[in-house]
Amino acid sequence: MQLHLGLAPAPLRLCVLGSGSSGNSVVVESGSHRVLVDAGFACRQIEKRLLAVGVDPGSISAIVLTHEHGDHVRGAARFAKRHGAVIYGTRGTLEHSRLAARPVPTRELESSRPQRIDGFLLHPFKVPHDAREPIGLVIEDGSGRRIGVACDLGAASRLAWAHLADLDGLVVETNHDLDMLRNGPYPWHLKQRVASRHGHLSNREAAEGLAELISDRLQWVVLYHLSRTNNSPVLAAEAIGRVLRESGSRARVCVSEQLVPTPWLAVEDGAPVRETAPSAAVHRSA
Repeated sequence: MQLHLGLAPAPLRLCVLGSGSSGNSVVVESGSHRVLVDAGFACRQIEKRLLAVGVDPGSISAIVLTHEHGDHVRGAARFAKRHGAVIYGTRGTLEHSRLAARPVPTRELESSRPQRIDGFLLHPFKVPHDAREPIGLVIEDGSGRRIGVACDLGAASRLAWAHLADLDGLVVETNHDLDMLRNGPYPWHLKQRVASRHGHLSNREAAEGLAELISDRLQWVVLYHLSRTNNSPVLAAEAIGRVLRESGSRARVCVSEQLVPTPWLAVEDGAPVRETAPSAAVHRSA
């Protein structure tokens, strides 16, 4: 006779270790399964931040790279070598970051083809950005709970947004405020690059895109890759919070930062989500 204990599944949760122009990395956890999305800090800094949020660096089984830019891959090879993690990325990412030629284990991802990694099912998808073969991700656990990661993309493309439907949690780029970018110190060519379809997502573009993704299922939204020159946490949170309020959503807003990790954000099974004003829901650590 088989005994069913009815144990609850391990929670699916996420912590942004840091995000911005100088480095980006996210840890996703479900039970004993832990992966990094990007490793854009030096290895020692990634280790330090993992320990600060209660994660043993040696428990990371994989590093999933969204693209080859330095602020997303800087510590990947060193971390993988020290801790035995496998690096996953598209062929373009692995080749142009030169990780494929390094003495570390790598595995190739194909956009739009699901891949099982440790205890997760990853759904990679193409995004518009000025990298070789960039991707966004939907990370699904064994209970069907889903977190989306859409960072470093110049537009809320129809293809990307089709993959981001029906999420429990979302990490989305809110890189710049358009007025701050236009009136800021960047040279004209760099302003054009940032604002282009293959650059970075503005607060307004992220908010307009989010309006299409809101559902009763969505519990929280993390604002990611904010420019310290062309944006502010308040402006980003106001833009996203306004869309959530207008839709009647109770999803919380958390603003990630460059220097310190966010709190852990867990997907709560069937739990009511507390309604808060956007200003109160913003995580500010510095």
